[in-house]
Amino acid sequence: MRFLKSEAGAIILWLAVSLLAAALLTPYLYDAGKTLAHNAETADYPSIIESIAGSAGRAEPDRFFSRALLIAGLALVPLLARRIKAIPRDPASIVPPSSRLPWSQRLAQLGTGILIGAATLGALALILHLAGAADSKDETFSISRFFSKALIPALGAGVVEELIFRGLILGLWLRASPALTAWIGSSLFFAFVHFLKAPPGMEISDPRAWHAGLEILGNALGHFANAKFFVTEFTTLAVFGLILAWCRSRTNALWFPIGLHAGLVLALKTFTLTRDTNTHSPLYPWFIGTDLKTGILPVVTLGFSFVACFFVVRLFDKPTGEH
Repeated sequence: MRFLKSEAGAIILWLAVSLLAAALLTPYLYDAGKTLAHNAETADYPSIIESIAGSAGRAEPDRFFSRALLIAGLALVPLLARRIKAIPRDPASIVPPSSRLPWSQRLAQLGTGILIGAATLGALALILHLAGAADSKDETFSISRFFSKALIPALGAGVVEELIFRGLILGLWLRASPALTAWIGSSLFFAFVHFLKAPPGMEISDPRAWHAGLEILGNALGHFANAKFFVTEFTTLAVFGLILAWCRSRTNALWFPIGLHAGLVLALKTFTLTRDTNTHSPLYPWFIGTDLKTGILPVVTLGFSFVACFFVVRLFDKPTGEH
């Protein structure tokens, strides 16, 4: 009980309640989405509604579960924050606010992070191509597709996920635990949430049934028992989260981790647009999986990213009085 009264316990409880709420919300969200998609076939809706309806029409049940989890998690954040505020604070654990950084420093951290992320994962993509482990796609590359499918999603993921995971979650965890414990805990949480998805080929008997979300959740949790999944996918995201947590604590700001996150996702999305991994390569599936975030080689690449970050963050150091 004492653990549940701590900030770390409050975060775990928030996750558990969010998962349950998402499971119960999923069938209703699925029904609403499919109804909207059906109505959009005959009704004249604004373009943005038409786009949402099209996405809902194509989406599988597990996609609705992930959206329900996002809705539930965000809806319960105020309760989490209220619970955290009720716990006495340790003044020594408070991280100096990043808003005191001058804009030149913020942009420098953001741009450097993007460069490191895109360069290191881009180098892996080049190596895979030269080694015959990745094949070019037949689809024509275009600037518009690059912006809509790679650049914008990368920037969005960098900003939104860093605000939630390194801004809110890690920030709260640092108030309750030593830095290393907070880094590891928040990184495992980051990886868990990202890969809380059902295994490929999962069938749901009735996506509109009240228990459909619970069925999806059970299948998703069972996915973690797969050894190959754990080594080639979960570990990559956990290491990624650990590096981002270190960067956030080391710079006392979110700008550098936002940039690093966006840069890595940019390289990942660009590779997915232009290349397919070669399933006949001896590197598949343990060294490289279906994309640049699965396999042992992406973990090694993240190690090189960390080495670059380790030396680069020294350039952002300032005397204490200048923060």
